[in-house]
Amino acid sequence: MKRRTLTLALLLTAAIAGVVYVSSSVSAGAQRRRATTRRSAPAPRARVDYTNFTHSTPAHRKDSCASCHQSPSDNWAQARERDAAFPDITDYPEHASCLNCHRQQFFRGARPAICTVCHTVVSPRSGARFPFANPAEAFARSEKGRASTSEFAVIFPHDVHQDVMARAPSLDENRVRFVRAAFAQEQPVPSKPNSCSVCHETYVKPGQAAATPAPADANAAAGVPTLPAGLLKTTPTGHASCFNCHWQDGGEKPLSTDCAGCHKLLPQGSPRPELKGKDADTQLAARAGFTDPFIVRKLLRRDSVIFAHEEERHREIDCATCHTRIPALSTLDETTLKVPILSCGAGSSCHIGAKPKRILNEEVDKKLADPNFQCVKCHFNLGREKPPRSHLDATGK
Repeated sequence: MKRRTLTLALLLTAAIAGVVYVSSSVSAGAQRRRATTRRSAPAPRARVDYTNFTHSTPAHRKDSCASCHQSPSDNWAQARERDAAFPDITDYPEHASCLNCHRQQFFRGARPAICTVCHTVVSPRSGARFPFANPAEAFARSEKGRASTSEFAVIFPHDVHQDVMARAPSLDENRVRFVRAAFAQEQPVPSKPNSCSVCHETYVKPGQAAATPAPADANAAAGVPTLPAGLLKTTPTGHASCFNCHWQDGGEKPLSTDCAGCHKLLPQGSPRPELKGKDADTQLAARAGFTDPFIVRKLLRRDSVIFAHEEERHREIDCATCHTRIPALSTLDETTLKVPILSCGAGSSCHIGAKPKRILNEEVDKKLADPNFQCVKCHFNLGREKPPRSHLDATGK
């Protein structure tokens, strides 16, 4: 009897152990399957904002610009004044260039989000669209143009264009030249031959007869420095100035149909250098009465907001005296656009020197003696900071 009871106890223990083992195996296997399922589950896809078009999207970069942009656009004759119009890309791409990839987004809901990229009102009864980015001047004046920044930087090699200017006849002569893609008789303009003034002119605010500053007392009351007359120079903008040479039929390369030849896509999310702010800020630009967006950007990227090209002694100096590396200037590299501080000491009557002390030496001495001193001879914002190494080296400090 005892032997039978012992045998039954052993069998029952073995059975329980087997059940526990099987249960553990099943549990472990289920855990492995769950872990495997978790590992193999695809990551959730990032939500795409179809209201924001960017050229940086890989799918948008794989084809040429001509795969979307028709050259010229159907509305090129209406995009500019009649006498200034020329064949150009002046409108958004047609729907066909988007439908191959975005058919699903185009027919999602009564008011598809993707339509708001171009259209001011998403409705089959309205075809109104935001202004296109070209012509650049008209777009910059629009609400969308003022609020947006370009994804592209313009490739402009000064060395190549300097060679072209050297071959060109002097502006002192009566001659015919190509203007806005049309031939026009030009009146004699007194100018130094081969000078930068062929492209860069002194900026004058609209409605002013000359580049004159606001009254000093009015500026002082508003907390604005009295900005000198002839502060800034203009730069050609838009296709009108470029297509004179880079026309699509036998012009200089890159031709007007080669968008990528001049427009370089910036890395996504990178700030435009001229929008980072240097010596000026947007509030100063607005209070000083600068409204032209191209001029505001010039003001923002300057290291010396007080410097004026039209100051009497500055006007007598050749451009290359200060802009010492004109052939090396690159619109893709901001460091090449800077004027070295030593240029401010060129000549016996300029701003660097010990005997008698020039203004840079005086300002640096005051700043080193009193960290709270603010240099205001040349600067508005940067004068609060420590003198940079370039200033210390120039003054022998």
